[in-house]
Amino acid sequence: MVKRFIWDLDGTILDGDFSMEEKFFKDNLSEEDFLKFNKQRWDLINAYEREYPRYNKYLFSHFLSIGSGVMISPELIDKWIDYMININETIHPGAVEVLDYLNNKGIENVIYSNWFTKTQVGRLKKVGLDSYFKEIIADEHFMKPSERGFLDTCWPYKPSECVMVGDNYDKDILGARNAGLNAIYYSPKKDVDVPHIKRLVKIKEMY
Repeated sequence: MVKRFIWDLDGTILDGDFSMEEKFFKDNLSEEDFLKFNKQRWDLINAYEREYPRYNKYLFSHFLSIGSGVMISPELIDKWIDYMININETIHPGAVEVLDYLNNKGIENVIYSNWFTKTQVGRLKKVGLDSYFKEIIADEHFMKPSERGFLDTCWPYKPSECVMVGDNYDKDILGARNAGLNAIYYSPKKDVDVPHIKRLVKIKEMY
């Protein structure tokens, strides 16, 4: 029996306007530093997630600064965390309907996100979705696709009692399955050659 749904946030529940992130760095760095950092930003974030088990602003600051050659201070990261709460958001079609459906069946919903908790909680509050989730699990936990992270996110339930829903096949789906969870691959914008759903409301037919 399923007792908990574990949801990825970005690309699954919300689509944020991350072009605003570029504006943040343009406004807070010199033009030279902005150009140097911005072209490496996503590669460095992905590299950090591969190398470190959790998000920590001091480690993250050091990693980004060394990797880019631009000083990205812990104080700037604090401002970044706060700024991203206010980006423009789109709620994925069917998300509210499915969350209502699962809650009415007595199934818990939690968010499991590879980012800072303060940002993700703030974003969900801003769009009025925070009350649907029992927990927002983010920077204080092991990141996806860590087996330890998924097992911690299941607690107090068994992995077999939990279902992961996400749009990243390696982090969300393979990570969950390797930890013993069932997983639903949500791929709304493209066809892929593995089992997936294109509409979140399909979950109502499955559970």
